[in-house]
Amino acid sequence: MAEIRRETTPAREGGRLNEAQRRRLSVTCEYIDRLLGDVEEILLEDFSLSPFPRHVVDLTAEQRRKLDEHIGRVREQLLRTLAWQGLKPEPAEIPASRAVLTHLNFIDIAIEELRPRYMRGSGALAEGVAEELNRAADELRAVAQGMEQYLRRELAARTPGS
Repeated sequence: MAEIRRETTPAREGGRLNEAQRRRLSVTCEYIDRLLGDVEEILLEDFSLSPFPRHVVDLTAEQRRKLDEHIGRVREQLLRTLAWQGLKPEPAEIPASRAVLTHLNFIDIAIEELRPRYMRGSGALAEGVAEELNRAADELRAVAQGMEQYLRRELAARTPGS
């Protein structure tokens, strides 16, 4: 991979964007950063324990390192672009614990939809399959609920007065 020259970005001059344009600039920079996060996940996918990988990571460690450096430079440029208009990223607001609990709720719904009454919409179930589907759903639910219970216990333990 060829070396990329780092060029300094000249200071921008000129007028200010209107409020709608500034909002669009900010939202677009945030969207670009999320896409960069997706790229980071792709580059690390072969380290994931997921049984359902989506990508074959065909890059060397050196290529991944270089791409990671490029991601950092794009993010630096995003910040400079925002600063040009006196903007900066909003601070994080959503607690990770709340996001995890929300995802666990969606997982619980998906598990429920494995049950026979939902599967019948995809065609008749073979003999004896309904009982096994219920067992599989019960087992999945037990593991997922264990994760939720663990997180709730940990959160309660760190809350004063618990």
